[in-house]
Amino acid sequence: MTTNAPDTSAAGSPARIATPALIVAMLDSGKGISDLIFSPGRPPQVEQHGQLVAVAIPEVPVLLPDDTARVARDLVGANEQALRTLKEEGACDISYSLPDRARFRVNVFRQRGTYAVVMRVIAAKIPTLADLNLPSSLAEIATLKNGIVLVTGPTGSGKSSTLAALIDLINETRAEHIITI
Repeated sequence: MTTNAPDTSAAGSPARIATPALIVAMLDSGKGISDLIFSPGRPPQVEQHGQLVAVAIPEVPVLLPDDTARVARDLVGANEQALRTLKEEGACDISYSLPDRARFRVNVFRQRGTYAVVMRVIAAKIPTLADLNLPSSLAEIATLKNGIVLVTGPTGSGKSSTLAALIDLINETRAEHIITI
């Protein structure tokens, strides 16, 4: 993020904690974490069971603009398309993974002249309908030969997980072409 994010490694304050270590500390802060949030002027936060919770990390009691810019830079890396989109549109979506630990959908965006980052945890294993505590009657959708199935709901309600469970069920029981839009 050459032109958009300040380079804190050279002239500014030294990194207080490496980005991967910060992410791991946030993941380890409790069970049921769906999102990691990095916003200047606030402590690192996680969404846990639908509630925003501050994470106490001694090295970073409150995120400074340099901290969030560094996290953004570390996550985007050398992804030229993401860098271009971030510069031109003010936001970009990328994926990020910590090997053997977790995968994430990441949104990096500029707000009020600083960077913020939201990371959605992606499950390592595709959940089943039972794992999601969904009614078994929903499995009937996987037997449909034709039609359109809409899965709707607010952010974080489990739409992607539900679709993944249904597609996995179809893949386990039939050889079909599946089109998602």
